Amino acid sequence: MRAGASKPGEGTGVLLMGYGSPNGPEDLPAYLREVMHGREPAPETVEEYRRRYARIGGSPQHRILASVRAKLERRLARAGAALPVYLGVKHGAPALRDVIPEAARAGCRRLIAVATTPYASLWIGEPYEAGVAEGRRASSVPIDVDVRLGWHLDPHWIGYWTRAIATELATPAGADRAVLLSAHSLPARMLARGDPYPALLAACSSAIATAGKLPHWSFTFQSAGNTTEGWLGPDITDVMLDWQRQGRSRVLVASFGFVFDHLEVLYDLDVVVREFAEQHGVDYRRVPMPNDADDVVEALAARVLGPAAG
Repeated sequence: MRAGASKPGEGTGVLLMGYGSPNGPEDLPAYLREVMHGREPAPETVEEYRRRYARIGGSPQHRILASVRAKLERRLARAGAALPVYLGVKHGAPALRDVIPEAARAGCRRLIAVATTPYASLWIGEPYEAGVAEGRRASSVPIDVDVRLGWHLDPHWIGYWTRAIATELATPAGADRAVLLSAHSLPARMLARGDPYPALLAACSSAIATAGKLPHWSFTFQSAGNTTEGWLGPDITDVMLDWQRQGRSRVLVASFGFVFDHLEVLYDLDVVVREFAEQHGVDYRRVPMPNDADDVVEALAARVLGPAAG
């Protein structure tokens, strides 16, 4: 265990928290209902998402999360913290409301909870907090949960993107590209609540660009919701056209706002944005996602072994 790290006590476990995804087409109505806060999805909405998931061959998120959970458990054991690692998700299964009581029944009296997103924004963090609270209420045995969000400046996280971008730019197909550092957009109303999400993304994108010595790069948003309210920009398609007007029609997209391959990457970027790029004469290329890379596991382990949340 590294110097200065907290030593987890007896009866302690780790809760790895993910967003979740449908296991298959049959799960989509219930999954969308949960994502939409209990509202019944319209039949055409369900069919549209079935089409999207079919286009990408289904979501790989369950497989990736299972791998990260197993790797994190092994990494903690090597550090002298042989803790059980439980996996729970905000939407779908295994749900946080079910996993926390399961951990309590297994003898855990304290869980150190870390999220598989690096960004501790209100929009992202509040649903995790709500899921944890629901799970604690559902447990017949008292259990404390220490939620530790935020690892967007972890050196392993910055290092992954720095190396992955450099690898792509070093290839003949990657030379002389503008790098678009992309993250999921949020409704603009979240700014009125003081959500730090834009500032977290700005700090992380700047750290990546500085570490990678990127001469031509922009921060962009993607995957804005199809709603009447305003969403944060600039949108990736607008930025792409801005670079084209500056004489750079070759772009490299690094979707650093996410950790895993899922719908927002495999469909929103590799289908919708790629098709947009092709229609406008822009050469699109994307950096591979971290998924279950050791860098992600190291960043999560550092949150578990680090000081308790304040």
